[in-house]
Amino acid sequence: MQKSPRMSRLSDGKKKIKEDEKKEKAEVDLEKNKELKCVSNYDKTEILDYMPRYMDTFWKMDTRLSGSKVNGLWMLNQSNYNKGLAFTLNERRVLSIHGLLPVAVRTMGEQVEVCKNLLATFTNNVQQYIYLTYLSRRNRRLFYSLLLSNPDRYVPMTDVSGSLDLLTVHRMLHSMGQGLYICIKDLGHVSQILCNWPHRCVRCLLVSNGASVLSVGDLGVDEMPILFSNLHQNVVYGGIHPAYCLAVMLDVGTNNEELLQDPIYTGLKERRCSEKLYDQLFEEFTLSVMQQYGPRALILCKDFEAQKAKKQLELYRARQCIVDLDFQCFAAVALAGVIVCNRLKRVFFSSNVFLFYGAEAINIGMARLCMVLLKREGLIEMKAREKIWFFDANGLIVLGRKDIPEELLEFANQRDPIFDLVEAIQELKPNILVGGSSLPNTFTPDVLRAMEKSADQPVIFALSRPLEQAECSAEDAFSYTKGHCIFISGSKLPPLKYANKWYQPGHCTSSYLVAGISCGVILAGFTTIPDEAFCVAAERLASLVWPCDLEKRNVYPPMRKIQCISLQIAEAIFTYAFGRGLATLYPQPENPMEYIKNSMYNPEYRMNIVDVYCMQNRSIATTESRKYYTLDI
Repeated sequence: MQKSPRMSRLSDGKKKIKEDEKKEKAEVDLEKNKELKCVSNYDKTEILDYMPRYMDTFWKMDTRLSGSKVNGLWMLNQSNYNKGLAFTLNERRVLSIHGLLPVAVRTMGEQVEVCKNLLATFTNNVQQYIYLTYLSRRNRRLFYSLLLSNPDRYVPMTDVSGSLDLLTVHRMLHSMGQGLYICIKDLGHVSQILCNWPHRCVRCLLVSNGASVLSVGDLGVDEMPILFSNLHQNVVYGGIHPAYCLAVMLDVGTNNEELLQDPIYTGLKERRCSEKLYDQLFEEFTLSVMQQYGPRALILCKDFEAQKAKKQLELYRARQCIVDLDFQCFAAVALAGVIVCNRLKRVFFSSNVFLFYGAEAINIGMARLCMVLLKREGLIEMKAREKIWFFDANGLIVLGRKDIPEELLEFANQRDPIFDLVEAIQELKPNILVGGSSLPNTFTPDVLRAMEKSADQPVIFALSRPLEQAECSAEDAFSYTKGHCIFISGSKLPPLKYANKWYQPGHCTSSYLVAGISCGVILAGFTTIPDEAFCVAAERLASLVWPCDLEKRNVYPPMRKIQCISLQIAEAIFTYAFGRGLATLYPQPENPMEYIKNSMYNPEYRMNIVDVYCMQNRSIATTESRKYYTLDI
């Protein structure tokens, strides 16, 4: 039966409507996919090209307040501008704060001495931390002058990373204006939150989600004081202006049951969000940073899960200046220790065989940097991989094993499976054993004895922190290797006596490099940081070890010289940037070291009022007045 023309038209209309609906649905799906695609595709590049950018303030060096905005009472309540008793009598009268302060006028040095005397009266680290936190929120320049007066003594007082008690205390001290909290509920409005930060000249952002802190796990937003202490180190050791620094906490919930049940926990009391939502949040965060502060703004990532840290670096390092402290800086410090050991034995880096235990970020990051150095010495990819092996709780990472963690797939080699660590050492003959597993006492006496037989002077890293989580103790390492090993710990250890001789275990900490690398990267204006830059920093750090420390088998320079060390690292990174065409600063300074020194933060007080001068013609009434005016009396 043939359809009528009217029925045919109706049928064609329905088909067209369905086709239009399918087309609209396809377009909607395409838009959704665009939001979730990686940054390397054409669509994302198009988004970046047409993304609105605010004024680039990256090279803005002057952080002074405009004279037209100067207000005395406001300055007394702003830590960036408050001088306390250091306001001169003239400043107090001009700013209309005369009478709001005692009549005494103090210099910066006198104020620092008062602070030192007060700190000396405190009997525990909690009291010291509370006072220093108060001082940083009342008078920032005085706070940093105090830290700079004796960094070895006062900077550790601000470091809460080794004390859960201080983390709890900080939660109770919480106040506004100390950093940014970006919640998963803010998805779609991250740029608006960044706009709320009062300083426009941000050049360094330290960001974390609090998921993997110090090998103790999930701390949620309670990690914020750890970020603050890291920023203090950047200012004191690296000379970066505090106004350039910003701590950012990505609050995506927590899986820590104690925090979820804690009534005074200040973060989002929900389980951590899905990976899909987290990826959207971090993508929006990086785009917002580029929009607000430009592609040269340095993003320092800290304490992310190993898988997320690796993914973030792969996705964003080509378009933005991003560094992971555990994946790259901590790993570069460990690499510096290996370089020093090779120089002691006068052998090439390619003579090493590495066995990494665990899938933590430090292990993966160090293995990647080792690959870079091995290739620089002329080894091809396949030969370089034969020098690097991974072992986890389920055995050696080899091709064909079904349960290989995703982050370790790139290091799977062709070999028969081995399920025992001692057997792996006997078969592979490594001279360097690196532990970053967070599993205490993993390096048993049998493992250490096997390392003693594997190499003349084995190098043993026990990098898990805190000390209770370490793979082995320094005493066991020296005892079971018969005193032949070089031992490097993730925690600071006292000198050790073995066979009537004193040894100093090395302390591998990212503090050696973070400030120097940050300073060099910011001053040169990097837009992307290759792995080779961290190898350059590691080599410079290795060159700074003192002969007296080498005699004690300490492969790192003394921490009391950290400011000088950071200056050397900054100079190495700065020079490398111009040598490789990565710097955007123009013109290139003739003397990089002098340029870096002149760019470092100076916490001395500034004069907050401008000079008053006369714009009228000066009238001299008498001869006597003329005489006095001429003599400038």
